[in-house]
Amino acid sequence: MHIELQHILAQISLNPDIDKGDLAASNRLILQGITSGLATDRASVWLMSDDRRQMRCAYLLDCDTHYAEPDIILSRQDFPHYFTALDQERNIVAQDAHTHPQTSEFSEPYLKPLQICSMLDTPIRHHGVMVGIICIEHRQPKHWQTDEIVFAGFLADIYGRALSASERMRYQCELEQLNSGLEQIISQRTQELTQSLEQLQHTQRRLIEVEKMASLGRLVAGIAHEINTPLGVAVTANSHAETTLSALEKLFQAGQLTRQQFSQSGAAIKSSIAMVNTNLQRAVDLVNSFKQTAAGGAGQQPESLQLSRFVPKVLSSVESLLKQHQVEVQLQLPRGLTIQSFASPLATILTRLIENACQHAFTAQGPRTIVIRASKNAYSWQLEVADNGRGMTSDELNRAFEPFFTTQRNRGAKGLGLTLVFNLVSHLLQGEVSLRNTDAGCVVSLTCPLQIDTTT
Repeated sequence: MHIELQHILAQISLNPDIDKGDLAASNRLILQGITSGLATDRASVWLMSDDRRQMRCAYLLDCDTHYAEPDIILSRQDFPHYFTALDQERNIVAQDAHTHPQTSEFSEPYLKPLQICSMLDTPIRHHGVMVGIICIEHRQPKHWQTDEIVFAGFLADIYGRALSASERMRYQCELEQLNSGLEQIISQRTQELTQSLEQLQHTQRRLIEVEKMASLGRLVAGIAHEINTPLGVAVTANSHAETTLSALEKLFQAGQLTRQQFSQSGAAIKSSIAMVNTNLQRAVDLVNSFKQTAAGGAGQQPESLQLSRFVPKVLSSVESLLKQHQVEVQLQLPRGLTIQSFASPLATILTRLIENACQHAFTAQGPRTIVIRASKNAYSWQLEVADNGRGMTSDELNRAFEPFFTTQRNRGAKGLGLTLVFNLVSHLLQGEVSLRNTDAGCVVSLTCPLQIDTTT
């Protein structure tokens, strides 16, 4: 290739406008290189439609006059031989375009009005597919040299590079717009979610307050009911004693009191006093139970407890209860398993769970067993109290920790044992307690952290 043409190719190839994606600048640069390097009158860029039925002129340079996107369209229907030649994706080289078999059909409608004599069309390829041509035209007869044809082919390839850059820039712009749109959507959705979350939190707080007030109402009603019974009996017995004493005084003042009447009245008063004392003591016991249920950890400090030593000591305090209900306790406590907890509350929890199992779990004859087992992992320690009793109904499982819920009220149960266990485990031991049925009976599970936070 001639040195001058090589120089033009190098300048165009190294020009930054080619890879900026600016097709207008690339069109001007490439077509000016063609007309100056080949000394031709006209050069233009044509792009094929997707269906390959038409070709549109994207840029035209005619004797130093630039036309950006001139309104010129060629159709396959009007120029079938020319488009058939284009389908072969090869150069069309016509020294005399009026007589050349592939371009002669342009003679009357195109070549003569523009006084064009010679044509050189070279295909533009993009991603390996021909997407258009660079058309080089001259108004004088011109014999196209091999170097000129190769030069035009190189420039067509450079134009394909410009198309790739333009496509890349378009995709980048679309991606930026998409990202911007996504950021707006995400921001809007985030704002909506934040508002929804705030509404949910507000609703949750209201529901919690409603539930707290409802729980407080049930608690107050339960306390009133439980205390009202012994106090009502005490008031009635006291009233009966007052009535009996008043009648006794009237008989005495009237001088009509007999030994038998005095004896009967005295016995009635004693009976009333005994009833008052019994029911007042029952009220005192209830109040003490309420105090235990609300017990906190004020003034207490956690200590290290070795369960294999601690649990047997607790069992010794309920030995008489276990004998009364004929219950055997089996221990599955790893030797050396040490936990950090509060000794007295943990003893109360174990005692209440054993009492609850003895009083409620066993209804049929046969071996009665309570299994106490413990384990430990990297985050918490677990304690289970399992019995082989009747298990619990779904309603009992759901309401077991509810204050005053009991299935043995007719036997004097107050329904505060598991409530006390729940409060001690949840608040003081900072753990969780749960109930579940198994094939053999019921299991109460405690899960507590290895370290108790005493700062709160």
